[in-house]
Amino acid sequence: MLEPVAKRAIFYIGGYDPKSPQAFFERLQKESRRFEELVGADIQAIETKKVRDDITLTRFTASGETEGKAWQTQTDFHFLTLDDIVLKDFKRPFYTRFGRSVLTTWDYLLTGTAFKFLAHAWRFFLYFSYPPMAVVLSFVLAWLAARGSMSLSLPYAPAIATVVFVLVLFALVKLVWKRRFVWHLMALWSFSRDYLRRTRRDIEVKLDGLADVAIETVKAQEYDEVLFIGHSTGGALILDVAARVHEKDSYFSARSSKTSILTVGSTALKIGLHPAAQWYRQRLQKMFDTSTINWIEYQCLSDVINFYKTDPAKLMDLDMTRNSLAAKRPICRSIRIKQMVSEDVYRRMRTNFFRIHYQFVFGNTKPYHYDFMGICFGTKSLVERAGGKTVEGQQ
Repeated sequence: MLEPVAKRAIFYIGGYDPKSPQAFFERLQKESRRFEELVGADIQAIETKKVRDDITLTRFTASGETEGKAWQTQTDFHFLTLDDIVLKDFKRPFYTRFGRSVLTTWDYLLTGTAFKFLAHAWRFFLYFSYPPMAVVLSFVLAWLAARGSMSLSLPYAPAIATVVFVLVLFALVKLVWKRRFVWHLMALWSFSRDYLRRTRRDIEVKLDGLADVAIETVKAQEYDEVLFIGHSTGGALILDVAARVHEKDSYFSARSSKTSILTVGSTALKIGLHPAAQWYRQRLQKMFDTSTINWIEYQCLSDVINFYKTDPAKLMDLDMTRNSLAAKRPICRSIRIKQMVSEDVYRRMRTNFFRIHYQFVFGNTKPYHYDFMGICFGTKSLVERAGGKTVEGQQ
């Protein structure tokens, strides 16, 4: 067993979600109650402060007793909020959001990136297809309603049909697109295209800011473990942040005995597989060539919003063998959510694919080899948790 972790720094980016720091940390503390019950721990948030306008630090202490031995950890959890970007995107006019979504869909299709999704993770391809298919179906239904009104032989039939078409489409936008996350996903994919084509100055500033905070934090204090964690879209962004950190401070990985990137439910390949993201692949390649940072990725079959049973480095054509001092990267592990939570909890979430997706960063109700709260607050390092024999047949 490796030396236990007593002091840990986490730099975290979540998905494309308008979640404020307050809401995020309230959820984190709520979910940590499950970890407390599982292992008999006590977790307390002892300090919260803004490091930058968009980065909030909460310091946690966790303590407990395992096999008669008392333990305690401190976790400095840095959260980068994307809510300002997401809310700004949500406020764009209808025609702008719709036009950007159409452009993004054709971009992914014409570059062949969408078909790479189909080849390597067909469930993710369905997730990509959901917004455009919802849009097409809405227009078809509105057209059928308009055509039906024409068959009634009413006076001014063309004008009435036009009104019917507009009203039905408007109703579908309000009742279906908004409630069934079509609008949200259209904005998400448009944001992803902006990012990979480097046309979003706002996200560049945020990622550079988090990289600077990570460097300053780790220089100022000694940590047993430093983790860069990304969930969903954050999986792509946190890899970029870690690479920026190592461009600015080549000695960074040596400042802690355990420095790792953790990607969970990651959609990094929606960036890394696109031909226009050559800059992204080159940046990651440079980091892995010049550092010994670990990369661990957890994937899940029942989650459609990740690339299950893939090697993201291989699919991005990254050569992970150049640095002979580094361990195998990435270490890919699969999880079964049904084994992480009780039958009752699983029954409630199983038909909600967003809830399944977020279980990666929620608390377990049953002991399991993957436990996000254990990763954040426990004494075992991430490398130790993910090391040893492969899980469920993955290499």
